[in-house]
Amino acid sequence: MISFKCSNCGGEMTISHAGELMCPYCGTKHNFSDKELEGYKVFRHRMLEYLAAVAEKRAKASDFDYLWTNSAEILFKTIGDEDITVNYIYEYTDGGITSYVARESVVILFPKEHAHLADVARSGASNVTAPKADMKNLLQYVPTTKGIFKLQDGGVLWVISKDEGMFPLGLFGNLDYQDVAWIVSRLENLACLFEFSGIVHGDISPDTVYINPATHEAAILGGWWKSHGTGSVRTTDLKEIRDTAHKLIGDAFPSIPKMFKEFISGSSKADAFADFEYWDEVIEKGLGGRHFHKFGK
Repeated sequence: MISFKCSNCGGEMTISHAGELMCPYCGTKHNFSDKELEGYKVFRHRMLEYLAAVAEKRAKASDFDYLWTNSAEILFKTIGDEDITVNYIYEYTDGGITSYVARESVVILFPKEHAHLADVARSGASNVTAPKADMKNLLQYVPTTKGIFKLQDGGVLWVISKDEGMFPLGLFGNLDYQDVAWIVSRLENLACLFEFSGIVHGDISPDTVYINPATHEAAILGGWWKSHGTGSVRTTDLKEIRDTAHKLIGDAFPSIPKMFKEFISGSSKADAFADFEYWDEVIEKGLGGRHFHKFGK
């Protein structure tokens, strides 16, 4: 995913459903030409068709195949002279580290100058633990390593598992606030898991969060090389959940329910558990309670 900074406020701009760059913070917009957006529009059309099928409960295996007709391919060489071919539908680069979204995995390339961060990422993910009473089996929503490969150029590939129905939020553009609300709920749950484990993820964003729109599941599969112990910045993840929600809602933010708006634009609580209690209050008093909202409806 190409990243652009807003010329007005310096915030990270995102691509809206209308095919334009927009800043979720100050509202600045920039239009691309049709040629510049051609590739994005083709994939976006296919993604919307898939989401429509999900909303009507008629999604089937072939819908996944349709998405993958637009995949790209990249080849890597290991130090053992083996070829690793990755077919992917989405890529994004953050701090020199590139993630490739494959059908049943996320392949993360740590170039030579950042190769040491592969161990940081694996360690951060493996340090996440759950209480014995974890009824939601939250550990399935953090990375599980499928393989680690050293490359001939000094880089490292970290391959992690991904359900084929999971896609990074960056692919969906702006969403209805009701869709964003259940995503926030899942992320608040994961923030509590991190709090229990004594870690901070440090990079919760539309690119690092993956969702399954059919099952309303969310996982944090990217950005683990920025994870660290809690220390004095334990509210980092809580702020990033709010930033992510703001980006997803986009220019519809002023019209969302008052308590949801206050949650997003206000400060987080002192820790994830207190923040989850606050969010629970927002759901009950500000969003009409818990109910299943069809994605995209």
